[in-house]
Amino acid sequence: MQTFAGSSRVHDASTLVSLGKRLCPAILFSGLVIVLLTSCARIPPTYGKSRDIVVISSTIDSQLIENNLQLYNYVPQKESLFAFIFAQDTAINSVKKFHTLLLYGSLQDGFIDILLDDEAKKTTEQDTFTLFRLEDLWSKPQLVVVLAVSEPQYIEAGLLRFKAVITEILEENYYNRVKTNYYVKQIDHRLKNTLSNYGVTFDVAKGWLIDSTYKDDNFIFVHTHFPDRVIFFYKEPYTAELSRDYALSKRDSLTRAYYKGDYILRDLTRTEEIEFKSMKGIRLRGVWQNDSLVAGGPFLSYFLKKKDTLYVLDGLLFNPGERKTDYFTMVEVILNSFELVE
Repeated sequence: MQTFAGSSRVHDASTLVSLGKRLCPAILFSGLVIVLLTSCARIPPTYGKSRDIVVISSTIDSQLIENNLQLYNYVPQKESLFAFIFAQDTAINSVKKFHTLLLYGSLQDGFIDILLDDEAKKTTEQDTFTLFRLEDLWSKPQLVVVLAVSEPQYIEAGLLRFKAVITEILEENYYNRVKTNYYVKQIDHRLKNTLSNYGVTFDVAKGWLIDSTYKDDNFIFVHTHFPDRVIFFYKEPYTAELSRDYALSKRDSLTRAYYKGDYILRDLTRTEEIEFKSMKGIRLRGVWQNDSLVAGGPFLSYFLKKKDTLYVLDGLLFNPGERKTDYFTMVEVILNSFELVE
């Protein structure tokens, strides 16, 4: 169990960090009584879609949750990441086997009072609000996030205090669920082995095809349909400092040449410096467009430098009129499986 009391960082599962008006030492404690009661029993499997989050409270405020915890992707239209399902605490037994639960309430709420042990209650009383993270409480694999406050009037303040932490936890959990579901599929090891001949591997599921038409230009791509997804790998000698402007311009030059005129919508593209697979570089996340094909959608690129070589990994999705985030997250999972073969 991870416990937070005003902290914006994730701590070890066995610690409680108190940050009310001042920093306090980490305290070891048992946490939630129910964990001890269920740890020896066989835990049933979870259910629900990857983006489902069941929110449980005695006084549901759906606007408070949506306005503060919902995340959005622009692909290019605005698309919500989470699907919140709201349930009263009295209905907890009917929803407790969902894979992701967010419970919030005060020490006056029976379901909060039962969950917390004496030391957790004491900490909540002292610090006004605390946040708990648990794994596999009622089902497996399951994430349970509990926001506990000392008095009902502090619920909104507590949620605002932990807003960044909660959204980070939920976003990471969503990605991990998509990743887990992706790896249930059968990876195409023959295609992966073929890719290794070009200096790279990805964990690509069966149903993807490789195109080596431009292999002499060090440009290789794999693709699949329903919906259309494409991932390319490119490398070139490069000794200069890697910059945002170079990454943006280089992607445009590659996709104009090999993707029939695709280009980046720069106003809808974010850049950030990263370290990935022991290489430093730049990540682009944004929207591509192709005027001649009347097409567009989200893309993700990694520009990575190792010694005097630049490596470019890129994934995109074209799925007009349909939800894109879930499929695009699978593309990200594949990109993150990248390994150089030297």
